[in-house]
Amino acid sequence: MKVLHICNNFCGSKVHANLYDELDKQGVQQTVYTYYRDPSFEGKNKFEAQSTDFVYRPILSTYHRVLYHKKIHDVYADLKSQLSQVIPNYDLVHAVTMFSDGAVAYRLYKDFGIPYIISVRNTDINEFLEVAHHTWSEGMQVLRNAKKIVFISKAPKEKFCRHFLVKRILPKISEKMIIQPNGVDDYWLDHIVKGEQRKNNNIIYVGKFDMNKNVVRLVDAVLSLRDEFKDIHLHLVGGGGSREEKIKALVTAHPDTLTYHGKIFDKDVLKELYNKCSVFAMPSIHETFGLVYIEAMTQGLAVLYTKNQGIDGLFDEQVGAAVQALSTDSIKDGLRKILKNRRNYQGAQNVDFSRFHWQDIANTYKDIYEKVING
Repeated sequence: MKVLHICNNFCGSKVHANLYDELDKQGVQQTVYTYYRDPSFEGKNKFEAQSTDFVYRPILSTYHRVLYHKKIHDVYADLKSQLSQVIPNYDLVHAVTMFSDGAVAYRLYKDFGIPYIISVRNTDINEFLEVAHHTWSEGMQVLRNAKKIVFISKAPKEKFCRHFLVKRILPKISEKMIIQPNGVDDYWLDHIVKGEQRKNNNIIYVGKFDMNKNVVRLVDAVLSLRDEFKDIHLHLVGGGGSREEKIKALVTAHPDTLTYHGKIFDKDVLKELYNKCSVFAMPSIHETFGLVYIEAMTQGLAVLYTKNQGIDGLFDEQVGAAVQALSTDSIKDGLRKILKNRRNYQGAQNVDFSRFHWQDIANTYKDIYEKVING
């Protein structure tokens, strides 16, 4: 089996490298083709491999952000020039996004007959399908011809299926849709914490400080709960993003309620901080999955997340509270529910985290690949 991964975000997220690494260990021959604008991305997230080749291509320009069809044309031309000798040898193409990567996979399918599967991401649903009208026609062709359409969780799939264009072709593509969550780092799965939900009022956020992660509203919600929970405290871990300076200013103004830790790369240190808290809160406006929710849950924390985003609907257990991201009052109410009714939010204690092992997830993908290849 020889698989070509078209992955524009390979350098930006370790999620893809974790999957490809495990597939490599299971004997899948792979080529990872990734394209980007920043030349410093060269070699990023590359791992020691037995049968995986990496093709890093710094071919994007600023204008590609607005000239979608030009971008697809240029990426496809570059891919063909780099892999011209081996393209006919691929059994399958896995495109990491529907629009950007999927459109390239669709061209390979038309020109060389190579079957492909696509993963649908946050940007596909909340950017391309929302406002990029000029991409819709080709996007529907990508969907019609894909052999499998993979979603990371239930909530994005449901939102995707509600789009009027998708609804028109849903009878033809619904059977191709599957849900396959991402995995988490083995460290967290090797250090699962069980036991009664903690009784402190410490809350933790881990991530970037950008508009999408919605941290300012989270901070405002915590500050407004101080009269009800005298010792409430929010620990902020992370950095970067357009709201970082705003967050730092709020921390300076309210040191009794907010602590800024910056980025924490040492998992032992982060684990220790998790274990001092009872709630993980990240009310993102848009979220494809959010591995950090799962990491926090392995440490016994209840989670606050956004309705119809990320992990919403992923668990049968009551693992936390779903809120409206654009409403500070909703975030406040969600935190209040968890802190006042802790026993109702101990569902993480019963979650089978084994399904988040990358080894098992890679095995699932390998089975998908084989079924597509063998028809």
